[in-house]
Amino acid sequence: MGFNTTVVVLNDALHAIEQDVNFGPRLAQAIKEIGGHNDRHIDVSAMGHVNAATVIETHHADGFAVVAVGGNMGVELGFGGGYRNKNLEILKCVAESMGYVVHKKPARKKR
Repeated sequence: MGFNTTVVVLNDALHAIEQDVNFGPRLAQAIKEIGGHNDRHIDVSAMGHVNAATVIETHHADGFAVVAVGGNMGVELGFGGGYRNKNLEILKCVAESMGYVVHKKPARKKR
């Protein structure tokens, strides 16, 4: 199935990305460079924008990478098992990898 890569694109740089004929090759090179070394991020420039996009992580397509995105960056939280897992199963996998257990809140008692 190959690999998937998470990239954060800064919308403010879209005009530069559209005009920069070298953006595609630079993005491809950054994805090759990260090559599973998800302990770092690689910025990709477009014209005057030094970080028009940032490569966050790469993973095998059989699994889910859970990534939080905000503040013009992304943080890999962990992996959520196989691609057929449901949301709760993914959450449980990531929580377990961080040493936590996910369980449903008890029902509230009626007064």
